[in-house]
Amino acid sequence: MEHTILGTTLVCQIAMIVRDVEKATLRFAELLGVPAPAIIMANEDGSDTVSYLGQPTKGRVRLSFFHMENLVLEFIEPTDDPSTWKEFLETKGPGVHHIAFKAKNRMLETAAKLEQFGFPLIQNGNKYAYVESTEDLGVILELLDID
Repeated sequence: MEHTILGTTLVCQIAMIVRDVEKATLRFAELLGVPAPAIIMANEDGSDTVSYLGQPTKGRVRLSFFHMENLVLEFIEPTDDPSTWKEFLETKGPGVHHIAFKAKNRMLETAAKLEQFGFPLIQNGNKYAYVESTEDLGVILELLDID
């Protein structure tokens, strides 16, 4: 697989944009019959350097993560910070925002390959990068610099 653009076929995460992360988290936990995970404010301290459409942004977002047997399901509630999450909610409403692939130690290299493939980088932080692929695939792709 390392000779493909993504370097993997394993999806590690699916993320949903929601208007109310508490409500979505509690309902999904109830559906699964599991305890609700913690809800966090990502980048509240500003430690991640985030860029959206080439411009710096605070990149804060409210999140919860369900660690399933085969992947992580993420619920995202955007803040007022400029971001792909906020734009998605404003233009499309709640729904599937992205699917993620692990790109440990090759996130930006893979993003550059995807840009050449026609999927430009739209937002990135220290450990993630989103590429715009909705016209062709119906969903944004995320590259995660994680194990």
